[in-house]
Amino acid sequence: MSNLERLQILTEIIGEFKTAILMDREPDKTGRLVLEVIQEAGDDALSDFVLNAYLKLTNEQTAVQYLDDARDYLYEKIDRLMN
Repeated sequence: MSNLERLQILTEIIGEFKTAILMDREPDKTGRLVLEVIQEAGDDALSDFVLNAYLKLTNEQTAVQYLDDARDYLYEKIDRLMN
């Protein structure tokens, strides 16, 4: 798997967590799974965004903002990789 594919998959995983929060579909369970995958990816900055989102599940708006920040972070990494 290329680094680009890995970043794209991580972006999709972040999106799934955001959807779970917004649609109230087991965000706690989804968040735990997503956090585990993201931590295994070995990117500390990305892990921090997702961990903060998970810890703020009681405040949907804040949790979603952390996930948006994580997505933007990944988009920047993808852009750098493609240029």
